[in-house]
Amino acid sequence: MSDLRQPPASRSVSGRGSGEPGRPGHPTDDVPGAPIVSTGRRGSHATLRGQGFGWVIGWTILGSLVPGSGLLAAGRRRAGGLLLGLVGAGVLALAGLVLGGHPLDRIQTLVVDPDQLLVVTVSIGLIAVVWVLSILVTHAQLRRYAVLGPGQRRFSAVLVLALVTAVAVPAYQAGRYALISRDLVDTVFKDTVDTETSTALAHPTQADPWAATPRVNVLLIGSDAGADRVGIRPDTMIVASVDTRTGNTVLFSLPRNLERAPFPEGTPGRLAWPNGFNCGDECLLNAVWTWAEGAGSGYAKFRNPGLAATEDAIEGTTGLRIDTYAMLNLKGFAEFVNAIGGLTVNVRERLPIGGDSDPNSPIYHVATGGWIEIGEGRHLDGYHSLWFARSRWASDDYHRMQRQRCVIAAFVGQVDPVTVALKFPQLAKAAKRNITTGIPLRDLDAWVELSKRVQGGKVTSLPFTSAVVNVGDPDFDKIHQLVKRAITGSGKAGADPKPTPARTAGTKKPAANANPAKAQDVTAVC
Repeated sequence: MSDLRQPPASRSVSGRGSGEPGRPGHPTDDVPGAPIVSTGRRGSHATLRGQGFGWVIGWTILGSLVPGSGLLAAGRRRAGGLLLGLVGAGVLALAGLVLGGHPLDRIQTLVVDPDQLLVVTVSIGLIAVVWVLSILVTHAQLRRYAVLGPGQRRFSAVLVLALVTAVAVPAYQAGRYALISRDLVDTVFKDTVDTETSTALAHPTQADPWAATPRVNVLLIGSDAGADRVGIRPDTMIVASVDTRTGNTVLFSLPRNLERAPFPEGTPGRLAWPNGFNCGDECLLNAVWTWAEGAGSGYAKFRNPGLAATEDAIEGTTGLRIDTYAMLNLKGFAEFVNAIGGLTVNVRERLPIGGDSDPNSPIYHVATGGWIEIGEGRHLDGYHSLWFARSRWASDDYHRMQRQRCVIAAFVGQVDPVTVALKFPQLAKAAKRNITTGIPLRDLDAWVELSKRVQGGKVTSLPFTSAVVNVGDPDFDKIHQLVKRAITGSGKAGADPKPTPARTAGTKKPAANANPAKAQDVTAVC
């Protein structure tokens, strides 16, 4: 009976009546439905007010967005202050990068440096781990003095899982992209330059690495190498001559069946063929590669005899010095197109897939694997885009050269940074398997900068078709003059060629006012 006469302070439940939960004066005392909470040690200077479900959820979310803030609310002042300090330092560093130069330039420099990419990958991993631990610890600390019902606990667990996923998945993807980029750069670009086929920049780290190089000429090769082929016979040969200041570019398409290609003075090709590569129908421009790899060509001592001899022959043909090259295996071309979701082109003539040179031959119809039908704005997948560029049986090599330039124009116009970012793993995989180039790793940043100038410049093209040159008996002096004229016209301010009126679907000849010996805007012939 004496116990029943004790004052309320002596009969406290779980320590009620003391100024904290379970002590006199606490707001939850004698409030119906108020949670009974633990009396464990709390963080310094933390408040007990509002430590319900909404408070826990709100600070968990805020603590995930601004790491450290949730820990401060939970009373963990030191840990919260440290995290907030790190976040603040990171924000200031990021602001410095943005304000200290163009952000895209910074990213450009980063993605072409394997060492920096490795540092970025490790940094992303560490930041992600700290961030995820911050979310988990913050939520655990916030729940110390809040009693949640079963449904609230389940909701909290789902929320924390979602927040952790929102941090971990992007971090994983960013780290994965960084590693893919590093692997791609290391695979495609070499540490040293092959001086027999490429020229390195003299000052690649200058503010403008192209200041001492007013023009650069790149040989673009479409190779038909494959398991069923012996050696390489270039299927496509285009010289891209680029004004490094403006980015204005002229594409010179060379017919693969060009005969008597001359070699420059002092080259093994000139010693072997002083009057040009001339041995009849077999000595075509695309056969130089295979010839140079044989015994007695004089190129055996070269690291890549076929490429070196082909560059020499094209230098003699165009009068331009080839600075470097990029070669794409055409069988891998379809992979690139599929990776970016296809190409949209104008199909001007009905094109057979496969086939024979004689439309009346039964082999023609048997070997044909279908047709690419005429149409404006046809969207083609990789397989059909490849045949759009390669098909020649229904027309000839010269129309095919035109379509190949249209494919290049389609890539320039349709491949945007968003597409590249979304499809980067597929594009990188295709590039590793199908692209080789003479651009050294040390110059890669400069070439990326040049590519941006090309996108901002104008692109014209001059194909050396039968309307321009007699491939069986070429006038190489005339070819040299046409090359010089096209380059001069491209470099003049305001000298954009007047677009050629679009041809009607199905016609094979350019519009009547188009001069085949003059470089045309590439969009005007596509």
